[in-house]
This record gives sequence, C-alpha cells and structure tokens, in this order.
Amino acid sequence: MHLLVTQTGQPVEFLLSPGSVGDVSGLQGFDFDLPQDAIVIGDKAYNLYWLEDVMAEAGLTLLPVRKKTSRRPLEPWERGLQHQCRQQVETTGSLIERKLPKSIHATNAEGFELKVKLFVIGLSITKC
Repeated sequence: MHLLVTQTGQPVEFLLSPGSVGDVSGLQGFDFDLPQDAIVIGDKAYNLYWLEDVMAEAGLTLLPVRKKTSRRPLEPWERGLQHQCRQQVETTGSLIERKLPKSIHATNAEGFELKVKLFVIGLSITKC
C-alpha cells in the first residue's frame, strides 16, 4: 500500500498495488489533489527529478529523502523535517495494519479492495 498523509497522520490518498509494483510506480499513481504550496515528503526510492520539476510547476514540492551522492542535496533542517514526517507516515501505516484482521475474506479482488478501503476510511474517521 502506498500512503499519503497529512502532518497529523490523516490519510489523504492511498493506492493498493501488487507487491511487484515498486515505490516509484506507486508514486506516479497518485493524483496529488493537494492545496497549493503543499510539501510531499517521500522515501529514498522517489528520486525522480523530472517529477519534482513537474510538481514544482504545479505549485507542489516533492522532497524525497536524498542519498548522500544526490545531484540535489538537501539542507540539514530539511532532512530533520523529512525524518519527522516519515515517522508520521509509518505510524499511520501501523495504525491501519492494527485495524486489519489477520485474514480478509473476499471472493474477488474488488471485494478485497473495498474492505481495505473501508479500514482506511475507518481510521480516517477515528482521527477526526
């Protein structure tokens, strides 16, 4: 599951994908229907400079965690911000995982997706 959350851990957008789909492909699947000047923090897999440029043109900022050898290094304060934000994403993912039962009975993929979506919505409601 690919997850986009607010600073407070409120899920904004998520994608379900097979395990064979990498993080970069998952990032490209988001709609990014976000307010102007929003900052999106990503993990190390999201070093797509062209996507950063496209999002900048749309008024959004993509700040992936950079490798030390990156062509676009970040300031120390930006790395600290990323660390805090990544913890919030991991915490929200853990909360969703705790709500899920050990097994989900579904007769088809659409039913499975619906049940997972309902758990994410349920977490969203409890965070309000």
